[in-house]
Formats: sequence, C-alpha cells, structure tokens
Amino acid sequence: MAKSKKGTQTKQNIITSARSLFYEYGYNKTGIQDIADHANVKLGTITYYYKKKDDMITDIYNVFFLALYDYVSTMEENLNLYTKYCYALVLYYEIILNDEHNKTLYYEVLVKNVNPQGRTNIMNTLNRSCLDFLNKNYIEADLEVIARSEYGARKELFINYYEKDVKFTGRAMIYFLIRNLFRLMNLDGEMIENTIQQAVEFSNKHHPEHIKFLV
Repeated sequence: MAKSKKGTQTKQNIITSARSLFYEYGYNKTGIQDIADHANVKLGTITYYYKKKDDMITDIYNVFFLALYDYVSTMEENLNLYTKYCYALVLYYEIILNDEHNKTLYYEVLVKNVNPQGRTNIMNTLNRSCLDFLNKNYIEADLEVIARSEYGARKELFINYYEKDVKFTGRAMIYFLIRNLFRLMNLDGEMIENTIQQAVEFSNKHHPEHIKFLV
C-alpha cells in the first residue's frame, strides 16, 4: 500500500512539473529531461510512468476535461447527459482561450498533431453516450467518422484563429467548435443553439477557479 501511494505521489509530481513547464515554455520548448529535472527525478522514472511527452499531454487534457464534467454535474444535478457535456465543453474552451499560455500550448499540440487518438477517447465515449441518450441510430463507424471529422475541422479552425487568419472572438470560436461537433452527431439544430446558449449563461455565473488546464 505504501509503495502504491508513493508511486501515485511520484506520478503526480511528474505531471505537476510537466504542466508548469508546458505553461511557461510551451510544448515545443519543453523536453522530457526538463520535466525530470524540474520534478527532481531520474529520466528513467519519467519514462516508467510516461513513455513519451505525448502521453503526458493526453493525461493533462483528459483529467482536465473530466474535472470540468464532474464540476458541472455537481453544480447542476438535474441536467441530462447531453447538456452536461455541452456545459463542460464551453468551460473547457473558455479556460483554454482566456489564457495566452494555455492557448499557445493547445495550438502547438494541434500543429504537432500530438496523439489525437488518445485525446479523443473520452470524447468518443461521451459522443456514444449522447447518441444513446437521445435515441439516435448509429454504427461504430459513425463514431470514428465523427471523431476524425471533428478533429480535422477543429485543428484547421483553431490554427487559423490563433494565427489570426480568421477574425472572430474567442466566444464565437467556442460556439463554432461545439456547434460543429453536435452537427456532426446529427443533433437537432434548434436544440444545439439553445443548449450552447444555456451553457454560456452557466459559464457566466460559474467560474471553477480550482480546476486548471496547466497552472
């Protein structure tokens, strides 16, 4: 038990160091050795828990989104699964877009195409749950098409947004990204618009300061 607890603490120390360095220097300028030095552990200890830097990114993204989903569930217990998903997505993108360091890390990860499959596993699970909840007919291949199409569109749009090739606000960016996802899932257009608006109103009232993307 003690060994397991120590291992958990070591892994947490590593990912905390990674988040701090990613925030300060970005993805491209942060190496595995830098993270090991910051965490005061040997390089072999890092690779025991994370085979490569990409695996840390996957962990950071997934833990962050699930924390937001749980937060929404706690704050609004009567929301259905689809609505909670939408609310969490709005918070997710707002926290990223409203901090230049977060935004830069997100941009660099998209440009490098860092392990998109690992970072879409949770989304695929939630997409499936949403379709089941809303009694939508689909096959497994549909989920793969939705995931690939959403990722490709999000990557292109976000890169253009970050590089200022398109001119719209961060809030508009969030709206486009979420609307595109739910449209790919073939959800009702009016329902999408109403739910995103409700999610924005929720985010205007609730600020989960304790939940961080990086630091």
